[in-house]
Amino acid sequence: MFQIFNLNFDNFYRKENAPKFRIIGILLLVLGIGSFLYKGFGIKIVSWTLAITLLFLAYLNLKNLNELKRYASKEEISPYNRIQFFLLVGSVLLIIFPNRIQGFISLVLGLYIVYSQLIKLLRGKNNPYYRFTMWNVMVLVFGLTLVFSPFFLSNFIVSILSLIIILIGGNLLAIGNKIK
Repeated sequence: MFQIFNLNFDNFYRKENAPKFRIIGILLLVLGIGSFLYKGFGIKIVSWTLAITLLFLAYLNLKNLNELKRYASKEEISPYNRIQFFLLVGSVLLIIFPNRIQGFISLVLGLYIVYSQLIKLLRGKNNPYYRFTMWNVMVLVFGLTLVFSPFFLSNFIVSILSLIIILIGGNLLAIGNKIK
């Protein structure tokens, strides 16, 4: 049987793998600390990662599109063509303009959150069974923060991902030193 990947984790923690664990751990620590200290660098990495994800989704959509072209009509295929176009344009924009696109995404998300909370407030004004609670106020404030400071969400995501990368790098470094 043909296998592309061999994921056999037997003898994974062997002494020969200790330098590899340490090198990967140090690289992840440097990357995590760099993106935590320099948020612009981290935002670019997050944007490029999202662009790669969009390219992968475009590849999967293209496979479906090629399968559909065999037997489906043009009306059935046209939504897949539109999805393909938006995935490719989105990935190119995320690669070329990472900071502006992240700010635009945060702005649109903030406007949507504010709009949805205001609609809930207006609809629940005359409804005795619905109350605009403290949670709704917190979500509204979060939405307003995204509108007035569009890089808040990007910086927050970069901080969380940087801490996760630092923890993984520290763990791999500790494993490399332990099995040495």
